[in-house]
Amino acid sequence: MNNTIPAVKHTIAVLEYISSTDSGVTQSEICRKLQISMSSTYRILQTLLKHRWVRKDDAGRYELDHGILPLVHHCYRSMQIFEHAQGLMDDITRKLNVACKISLRRGEEQTTIMRSELPGPFSLTGRVGASFPVVEGSVGAALLYREDNDTILELLSRCTVDIPEKSFPEQLLNAVQEVRKNGIVFNLKKNRWNIAAGSIPLHDRERRVVAALTVLGNVEDFSNDKLSQLSRAMRHAAAKCENFN
Repeated sequence: MNNTIPAVKHTIAVLEYISSTDSGVTQSEICRKLQISMSSTYRILQTLLKHRWVRKDDAGRYELDHGILPLVHHCYRSMQIFEHAQGLMDDITRKLNVACKISLRRGEEQTTIMRSELPGPFSLTGRVGASFPVVEGSVGAALLYREDNDTILELLSRCTVDIPEKSFPEQLLNAVQEVRKNGIVFNLKKNRWNIAAGSIPLHDRERRVVAALTVLGNVEDFSNDKLSQLSRAMRHAAAKCENFN
């Protein structure tokens, strides 16, 4: 689990940070944000410049460059699946009056990449780009259900955020087992947000887990009658994504 290369981890962090901005970032901003030394940041940026994965403008700000496109091309089908999923989420929100989101796994984090919200001043899903521990909630169970329990417990032991699963690991393991058995899991307020949620894995055609689709609402939105409707809608959306051409 710990056989990682720090320089590679730093390079990935630099690319992710650059991609999260609209106007580029300076070398000093990267150092401050990521806590990487100036010399290491310089070498990483020079390597990325050489391969045209990043470019540097006249103001000294770094942005992603076209050299990275061949890698992104292989993810194009996944992006099409997610675009298709947006319409499916909007349908669930409109018909069943619950919020929806799609989350990806990024190492030891889960990150919201898309959402569908109910009308009103408050948001249940959090902003796009928000990250949480990958071991948290129904999303974590959906993203991790293919991992063995030892790996899941190892991830949980390294989590530094105070989440219920830290004190009650069986809560996560039971949720993972629920996904393995039924393909879907619901979490009724057993989380630090005190909201109800349900998640289902999204697979590609090779049955690899690419994301998790989650519905969120109040406990009243997850009554026994509503639960069956939510389950059918989520399974329908997951199947549509998997079979998307």
